[in-house]
Amino acid sequence: MTREFNHILFATLSAILFAGCDSGDIIEKSEEEAGGLSCSASVDFKNTSTWPVDYQIVLAAFDASGEYPQMSKGISKPMAGDTIQLSMVGIPESAQEIAIVLLNKSRKRVANFVTHKISEEERANNIISLGAATIDLLSYDRIQNQFFSNCINCHGASEKAAAGLFLTEGKSYDAIVNVTSSKDPSRKIVAPGLADESFIIHALEGRTDLLHYDHTNVSFNSETEDIALLKSWINSLEQ
Repeated sequence: MTREFNHILFATLSAILFAGCDSGDIIEKSEEEAGGLSCSASVDFKNTSTWPVDYQIVLAAFDASGEYPQMSKGISKPMAGDTIQLSMVGIPESAQEIAIVLLNKSRKRVANFVTHKISEEERANNIISLGAATIDLLSYDRIQNQFFSNCINCHGASEKAAAGLFLTEGKSYDAIVNVTSSKDPSRKIVAPGLADESFIIHALEGRTDLLHYDHTNVSFNSETEDIALLKSWINSLEQ
């Protein structure tokens, strides 16, 4: 009797479980059912040899604070010439901006590649399109915010700058490109097209004894991530 009762109980429980599965109660929601806003974009990348190593490129949603993403979707390095189709669903209604950005290890926004303010019409339709974009990974915004932001405590955060060299946003480009170094008059700080001849690279790689401060520890990331990026940018400049 006990064995027969156990068989009946097992059959009853199995039927209940299978009925629950058939009802869809434990099936994950589809993208269409995820709720919130959705977005899409078509992106081509230039200079993919400088794809970040320590940082990450993402499609992200930001609220009004704008520093850290509410949600993001990582973008993998594409093959040369490939166009990437991006999409993201379930974007919170509180999102104000959709962007393709560079995030640091703390997931803080470092540099913008594409930014898009969400319109009321898009919010009403729950669909956001960033359209087609071409992103140059050697944009100066990336150089400024990924690299020179590490230098500004000494070079311009206050009213004074070490060696009179301001590397703050809006000042750094004119302060370094084709400008003769005050420490080594035989070299330009940045010699366009000639990274290996640029004084800034000599300083960062410890190839000069003309500085009082060791600049080889300025970078917070690997050489591939920062110094090699800076070299690529210098070499891309027209002489």
